[in-house]
Amino acid sequence: MIVLIVLILLPLAMIGVQLALDLDSVMGVFGYSLYKVFLLVPPLIYCSAMGIGVCRDILKLSNWRRSLPAAAGLGGFAVVAFWGTYYLLSDLLLDKAMIVAKIGEQFSVTASTVFLIAPITILLNSMLEEFFYRGFAFGLLVKRQRWLGYLLPSMVFTIQHILFIYHWVTPLPFAIAVVALFVFALVLQRVYERAESIVAPWLIHVFGDIAMMGVAITLLW
Repeated sequence: MIVLIVLILLPLAMIGVQLALDLDSVMGVFGYSLYKVFLLVPPLIYCSAMGIGVCRDILKLSNWRRSLPAAAGLGGFAVVAFWGTYYLLSDLLLDKAMIVAKIGEQFSVTASTVFLIAPITILLNSMLEEFFYRGFAFGLLVKRQRWLGYLLPSMVFTIQHILFIYHWVTPLPFAIAVVALFVFALVLQRVYERAESIVAPWLIHVFGDIAMMGVAITLLW
């Protein structure tokens, strides 16, 4: 179990290195994306070494139809909650001009690139994160220690998403983001467990990323 925990924490270590070396400023989107290698390669090596079938035991694609109506409903709720919170509070809590500058500086997302990056984020990046956090981290760890299986992947998922943006906002929106991300991760884990497939939580994640990229588009345009 120690090896599994180390692999779950590895992306955060890489993000720490990236931030310490300021690789996103030096190398652009490539420097920012380096940690994503650790969401895929080490888990695949681990699964191969342990005889774990990625499609059979992690993605569980044979069960892809399970819980799709519930996932669509939860995804729709996530969109409404995200957009509702943003439009109600953004003018009070956010420095939108600074956020636009940071989005371009750290993520190489501008008005001219957002429509290219949006589909990649919505479809591919969400699947990569679901593979790692729900299928690999949660799916394997929860079988060995249930409370840790629910807690650790949710914490790492939350920290991964706030490490790049924590300095963009004041304490209140930061706290809202932390709570929302943690609850979102817990919901995705529960859906994965009940559906016994990556497809249902991935669908919810897609809806969430649609909401996020929709806000990014309104900011940039």
